[in-house]
Amino acid sequence: MTPQALDLLARGADDATALADHTQVLTRARAREKADDIARFLGDDGKQLVLVEAPRSVPGALAYLAALRAGHAVMLVDAAGHGDLPAFIERLRPDVVMGPACVRAAGASPHYRGRTDDVPHVGVARRRAAGTRAVPPAPELALVARTSGSTSEGRLVRLSYRNLAGNADAIAAATGIRTSDVVATSLRMDYSFGLSLFNSHLAAGAAVGLTEASPTTARFWADAERSGVTCIGMVPSTVRFVLEAPDLRTRMSRLRSVLVAGGPLQARHLRRLRETVAASGSVFYMYGQTEATARMTCLPPALAAEHEGSVGVPVPGGRIEIRGPDGTPAEPGRPGEVYYRGPNVMLGYARTRDDLALPDLLRGVLPTGDVGRLEDGVLYLEGRVDRQIKVLGERVNLDAVEAAAMTALGGTTVAAAVLTEPDEVHLYVEGGPDRLDRLRAQGLANLGVPPGCLRLRAVEHLPRTPSGKVRYLSLS
Repeated sequence: MTPQALDLLARGADDATALADHTQVLTRARAREKADDIARFLGDDGKQLVLVEAPRSVPGALAYLAALRAGHAVMLVDAAGHGDLPAFIERLRPDVVMGPACVRAAGASPHYRGRTDDVPHVGVARRRAAGTRAVPPAPELALVARTSGSTSEGRLVRLSYRNLAGNADAIAAATGIRTSDVVATSLRMDYSFGLSLFNSHLAAGAAVGLTEASPTTARFWADAERSGVTCIGMVPSTVRFVLEAPDLRTRMSRLRSVLVAGGPLQARHLRRLRETVAASGSVFYMYGQTEATARMTCLPPALAAEHEGSVGVPVPGGRIEIRGPDGTPAEPGRPGEVYYRGPNVMLGYARTRDDLALPDLLRGVLPTGDVGRLEDGVLYLEGRVDRQIKVLGERVNLDAVEAAAMTALGGTTVAAAVLTEPDEVHLYVEGGPDRLDRLRAQGLANLGVPPGCLRLRAVEHLPRTPSGKVRYLSLS
């Protein structure tokens, strides 16, 4: 055991369910026993970085819990995304890799020559070869997480045990998690939103229904019914899809809470989702970043009607500040960059294994890069700092251009993305040429781009990140 650790199984009765899938149910006591078996395999010779595959399966979830309980650092790899595994292994040189895909990827590296090992309750694993150099992770490091990379390539974020525990407790308090709740792993756990659902429910004494299916599939809802799921998380693109399902009300009637995060969701979609689950539960619209261990604000049901279009108030323990370009506090009601302060702010970024030994570089204060304003303590977002540009000397907010285009197109599920060249704004609209004709008919002057500087293009599908955000760097 290293000096610091995190036990997500500490709360709740021993005989209460911790993890369940379509084949088995593990009580908290049994999950702890199995996690301790895995921890004994990892050993107690010092802190290690453990790469865990398929965390939405019982073996992967147990490996994740075991590493944290034993005081090691973890990086998760969802079964849906193995393409970049060799690169991550080469950059971070984990001390142990768990799971068949991880073992195969590590086999190509000179750092992992030698035999594979069998891990209790997990399967196959491989240790880094003896004699290969790797700096030990910082004592407080708990997780290396990936950002989704919508406007830049994804980055690696260093999160501490305090970050994970603080954000789990904050989400539990903000959304009223009960020990009787069961959350579905409806989102990938190698990204922050999906992992925060897992952490917050287990930490609160509730249960997790493990599934690798998406809420857009019948399999997911079958798994959810089998596990008695009461809570799910969705990103905006999933919400829009689910709202079109013919059996929507039947599916949602069993839910006590729905958490939505991962990007902007139009007010009309959020309104319809609230109306759908109103008879049985509540919708919590949340805003966050991986750099803040997932969530920073929450729009609770009580504020939803009065503050439509906002992302709510800070989660317990957090604080929002709005600052001007010079870094000083903005006047009340004026927009500026959103700064977040709280126990869930990351230690900093990482590029290589050596960076995992770095100390806390942010000290609890995160400049988010988002533009927003506060009204009566409620946060409204207005875009990104790095998406405000000058065109022919005029300031153009690219997020506002997108929002205006979507409104002109009737508020449909069509998305618009913006790229820029010198004095040009390129607007990519999802759909056929008829969508461009419709946009022109509404009047391009209303989009906020100087005359003659707007270029329109229709694309069949916009490239997206796993969380559903537009991947701007992939547009050309």
